[in-house]
Amino acid sequence: MRRPRGRLLGVVLLLGAACRPSVAGAPGASAWAAGPPPRPSVGCRPGAAAALVGAARTVTVGGEVRRYIVDAAAGSAERPLPVVLALHGFRGSAAGFRARDGLVPGATRGDYIAVHADGRDDVQLLGGVGRGWDLAPGDARDTPFVAALLDALERERCVDRRRIYATGFSNGGFFANLLACTLGDRLAAAAAVAGARPLDGCVPPGPIPMLFFHGLADPVVSPRLTAGAAAWWRRIDGCRGDAGAGSEAGCSAAVGCTAEVVVCIGPQGHAWPADATARILGFFRAQARPD
Repeated sequence: MRRPRGRLLGVVLLLGAACRPSVAGAPGASAWAAGPPPRPSVGCRPGAAAALVGAARTVTVGGEVRRYIVDAAAGSAERPLPVVLALHGFRGSAAGFRARDGLVPGATRGDYIAVHADGRDDVQLLGGVGRGWDLAPGDARDTPFVAALLDALERERCVDRRRIYATGFSNGGFFANLLACTLGDRLAAAAAVAGARPLDGCVPPGPIPMLFFHGLADPVVSPRLTAGAAAWWRRIDGCRGDAGAGSEAGCSAAVGCTAEVVVCIGPQGHAWPADATARILGFFRAQARPD
């Protein structure tokens, strides 16, 4: 089990194509979390790194060409930066999600590297076929893509390997939740918005901080699924109780955990709350892998 890193049946086949997040911009730049020193990737080298603005990238995994978009500020190629990976909803796209999730401003300021990935075009959900992601522990096509994406990014840019995070909306939220288990040896934390489920049968490498958002009026994904996911992670993260005195309005933090589990419930439907980006980045800034 990891050292503590600080402070929510049946699967609905889900997930929000028509769900278009609308968020305010990310908060102003602030120092990333104190904690373990950065763990530089192989891409850290003397000299300067050029800015990347919506830079298209591909990686081939299992014979499939997979696509993603990178945003990063110009700066020292020796300065390790956190990575925030963002995952769109069903029938969405990396470009569409990038235009709406509010992560680009922080990347262009040099706070972190933002990566928006494209799912597979052959995912079957909601009675149709479209671009999306794995959601269950038995699904195995998308985790290797993210691992290969991170390998490529760590060679291209100077990445802090202790501070890599994943977040997603709807189907992307389910996948971010799954990645926390299947790629938990590389992620420092994950946040799922309007999409998560218990991961029975998945064995994570250890505790990992988790943040969940869900709307009580969500007509696409039942809030009970997110509640079940949070309960599953509270067991994994060794929590003693559901909520602590440090809870914010609308958010409850479990107590006695080896890694934080926070759930934010609101009145919204199947949507990305206006404050979600700021809260997600604040949560990520407080988390770092100890190893």
